[in-house]
Amino acid sequence: MGAWGTRNFENDGSQDWVFDLVENKDGGLVTDTLARIINNHEKLEVSDCEEGLAAAETVAALVGRPSEDYPEDPLDKLDILNLIGTKSLRNQAINAVNKITNGSEMRNYWEQEGNLASWEAVQAGLVKRLEI
Repeated sequence: MGAWGTRNFENDGSQDWVFDLVENKDGGLVTDTLARIINNHEKLEVSDCEEGLAAAETVAALVGRPSEDYPEDPLDKLDILNLIGTKSLRNQAINAVNKITNGSEMRNYWEQEGNLASWEAVQAGLVKRLEI
């Protein structure tokens, strides 16, 4: 995992995902990514988790609650996605975050690194930003 911190954009996968989202102007990527996470019945791989958390962070940004580390250039361009942070979309994002937090390779990674509490706090903050 190319990570330099426990925040959701402190890794290469999440950064790449959000820049691809804006470059391709594909709001469907958000819903597709969340659905892929929610409907996965295997243990989620780190790369899936990075993308799922980036999608959930994007939903939080759409409702005016972006994380401090959301990349600035994509944040300024989210309106091109024609995507609205509806209650249903926020609930999907919360479900994806909870699934990642409760059992995934990413969770295992942060546990092994001794940073599980910090990573879990980041995810709890994301859920709160989505529960508006």
